[in-house]
Amino acid sequence: MRTKTDHRFVIDIDPGQVMDALLMVEQMPDWSPSHQDVRVATRDKRGRPKRVYVSANLMGRPDRQVVEYTCTENRVEWRVSESSAGAGGKGWFDLGETEDGATEVWYHSEVYLPIPAPGMLLKRTARREGDTMISNFIAFVESVTGVQGLADVEEAPYTESAAFEQPGQVQPGYAQPGYAQRLDYGRNFEPGFGTA
Repeated sequence: MRTKTDHRFVIDIDPGQVMDALLMVEQMPDWSPSHQDVRVATRDKRGRPKRVYVSANLMGRPDRQVVEYTCTENRVEWRVSESSAGAGGKGWFDLGETEDGATEVWYHSEVYLPIPAPGMLLKRTARREGDTMISNFIAFVESVTGVQGLADVEEAPYTESAAFEQPGQVQPGYAQPGYAQRLDYGRNFEPGFGTA
């Protein structure tokens, strides 16, 4: 089953800082609910990720992927080259600067899952995961830059996180004291599938 999703949104933070946050691929589990672990195997001459190992959750099923990255000044593109579950996919984040210095982001994802699933369910899951990921990504960019942006999200309204009542845990979506601790954005959401 194949599906494509597109999201466009604006973050009131300059494109350079948004790109820096995107290139922190090891921290993708902090904002992508389907990614459990991300490790960079190789980098290009400028230190940007080139080959990445990903542990993801595809509609409730674990998957280990090898993802090839291509990075330019305004674009981070990826393609799944190997998958233990037989999944495939590709996509990109394309950044542009608005007249007022904010960043317009175009997030595109194409996913192939080898499991039988109704097309409508897959599209709905892809849309829901994209909406959650965007909200989490905006919060992540704000936390690593220290800037409170005012994001406009097209076709992806902000969703409140569910109640989080575990003792000793910090409310998701809020910066934890001392950024050395791992952020936990999106962990209380229903697992979707990886777009790697």
